Amino acid sequence: MKNAILMTTFCLFFVTVMVQGQQVGDPAPDFEVNLLGGDTFKLSDHSGKVVMVFLFGNTCPNCLAVGPDIEVQIYQRFKDHPHFEAVGLDTWNSSSNQSSVTGFRESTGITFPLALMAGDVAASFETTYDRLMVINSDGILVHKGLVVAANDISNTIEAVNQNLALTGLDRTGIPAGFVVYPNPATDLLTIDSGGEPIKRFRMYDSHGKRVYDMYVSGIPSPVLEISLDGYEPGVYLYSVTTDNSNVSGKLIIQY
Repeated sequence: MKNAILMTTFCLFFVTVMVQGQQVGDPAPDFEVNLLGGDTFKLSDHSGKVVMVFLFGNTCPNCLAVGPDIEVQIYQRFKDHPHFEAVGLDTWNSSSNQSSVTGFRESTGITFPLALMAGDVAASFETTYDRLMVINSDGILVHKGLVVAANDISNTIEAVNQNLALTGLDRTGIPAGFVVYPNPATDLLTIDSGGEPIKRFRMYDSHGKRVYDMYVSGIPSPVLEISLDGYEPGVYLYSVTTDNSNVSGKLIIQY
């Protein structure tokens, strides 16, 4: 009876640990891997960038099939952004070597860095191969794919896009007279575009999740007031769209 109780306790503990895992919103475990060609990739060296991670197996049929789509739809789309990085991790350690990963690159046409022997990285994130992840510029895991990569491309694109908007904001091209106040804000936010009618207002939290999205109906006005009731204190990103501009910036909500 005592042994049965101990075994039950152990099983419950094991299940709890497995369920907790590495969750979205947690700091991403740092890792360093050897790349195809002899270089290394260390996650913390890319602080300040949004990093897309593709976990694959070097002869995994699904990974081989989705590789070209990840290259074209994600990497080619964002590769020229100064705050974007991508890396592929071969998690099949038993067959991971220069030859097998080279074959994977040649079969998929992937041009971003590919790493060998990265099974330990997948374990540290408590995930598996044929998955996509996104880590933001602050080293926070903001997307962890729970389905095969082929069914997760659009989610990954959105995560990258939203978190790039939070990183290295470009303040050029702001219309004269454009102002968002007060900032820090409490219960009410005012946006004055400086004269251009405002068509859309969006707001994202610090993890890149969209928390507010409003299209202005009727006759657009150059001044918009937004209630902040119900939003937790913290740092947010706003995006204001007019006929001739799309302005982004950071907003602090405090009480």
